[in-house]
Formats: sequence, structure tokens, C-alpha cells
Amino acid sequence: TLESRLKITLPEDLTEALSNGTILCQLVNQIRPRSVSIIHIPSPAVPKLSSAKSRLNVENFITACRKLGVPEPEMCVCSDVLLCKLPAMLRCVAALVAVEVGEPEEDRSPYRASPASSSSSSSSSLLSADFLFFYCSAMALLYVIYCYLFT
Repeated sequence: TLESRLKITLPEDLTEALSNGTILCQLVNQIRPRSVSIIHIPSPAVPKLSSAKSRLNVENFITACRKLGVPEPEMCVCSDVLLCKLPAMLRCVAALVAVEVGEPEEDRSPYRASPASSSSSSSSSLLSADFLFFYCSAMALLYVIYCYLFT
């Protein structure tokens, strides 16, 4: 699910890849853009995040999950992610994806891939009609101002 949604290839050691919270925050932002405003990402020069930055990523992920409506029994805690407790992380990620898809709670399974989730994310548009109207209006206004000033 993570690889298909984020269009990345995860390493063999999944727990290590998820423990700094970067991929989890990117998943939340893929489901609902700007849910996590700041994501600390390792750089090529410093490939391992500090424990403080990892903790911030994980806390931001958990906060975003709560805001998106992931039920409390399905939530993982910060220590689950930082200590690489994979079952708790998988349960939370599955619940997050299920909340986005709108599955009833009893149909959620942390080990089942949901084919509907990838099709619904590809069909949804990131640009709303209101934003497109605003953008076109702003561009038209800029064009009129440009023509007025330089002609």
C-alpha cells in the first residue's frame, strides 16, 4: 500500500524505513494534502534523522491521523513507531487508509491491501473548482494590469 500510494520502493527492512516517521507523514499528506505541514527528511549528507526530528515526525503523523478520524483503538503511539513495533504501525496505517476509502470499521484489516484505495486516489483531483476559478481570476487580473501598465 505504501509503495503504490507514494510511488516509491521501500527497503527490505520496513521497520527501519518507517521508524523516523518520514514515510508515514508523506502517506498522510498523500491522503489529505497539507495534513502535516513540516516533515523532517533525511539528507544525503546526514542519512539518519536525529531522535528529536524523528519524534516530531511521528507526533505529527499521529496528530494528523486523529484529525482525519482514525479510531483511537486503531491508533499507534509514538513509542510503537520509534521502537519499530510493526503490528501497531500496520494497524494504524490500515485504519488511516480505510478512513480515506470510507470502509466500515468491521471491514478493516491491517494485512489486507485495498484495491479501491488506489483507484479512488488516482481519480480524485488535487485541484478543486474553487481553486481553479480563483487562479484563473487572478491570472486574468494580472494580465489586465500588465496590459494597462505597459501599453
